[in-house]
Amino acid sequence: MPSHVLGSELSIISLGDTPKKAEQRACLALKAKLELNCKIALPGPLPESAFDQVREQYDALKLLASIEDMFPIPNASKGRGNERKILAITSVDLFIPVLTFVFGAARLGGRSAIISAYRLYEEFYGRPQDNELLLSRIEKEAIHEVGHLLDLTHCLDRNCVMHASNCLADTDVKSTGFCPRCHSLLAC
Repeated sequence: MPSHVLGSELSIISLGDTPKKAEQRACLALKAKLELNCKIALPGPLPESAFDQVREQYDALKLLASIEDMFPIPNASKGRGNERKILAITSVDLFIPVLTFVFGAARLGGRSAIISAYRLYEEFYGRPQDNELLLSRIEKEAIHEVGHLLDLTHCLDRNCVMHASNCLADTDVKSTGFCPRCHSLLAC
């Protein structure tokens, strides 16, 4: 694992209600796949200023800005590349202005990422509840969005965790692992 990843600190925060064990499962997956020093922070409020009443969804980009305000960079670490990263987990429906919905969003090479379980639930699609499948999807989305924080872009390999998820089938088919190309990019 690259030196810029090893020892990096990642805080996971829940915004509003989240699935049971979501934060713990994401933290374990991120420790296993990226060797991050992961800790679960106290839950935070869901910023209502990010809610778009016309779309009846939350603007993921506004939520990212709110998350960074909740976790300011200490003066001593400003300008350094390995400041604390933040992953938020929520159960509200997310969008970015150019897409109808997103499972998550991150600032490429930045400090903050967010994932939503809203469209990861089987019940959203009229199917029976499946908590294990839900937690598996949360793992994949967490690794994917934190991969963006570590400068990885989308991958064309459908099995790679960095493959874009435009629908739930994309999430389900990919693994929690990195393809050789993405793994080598992490090693730089």
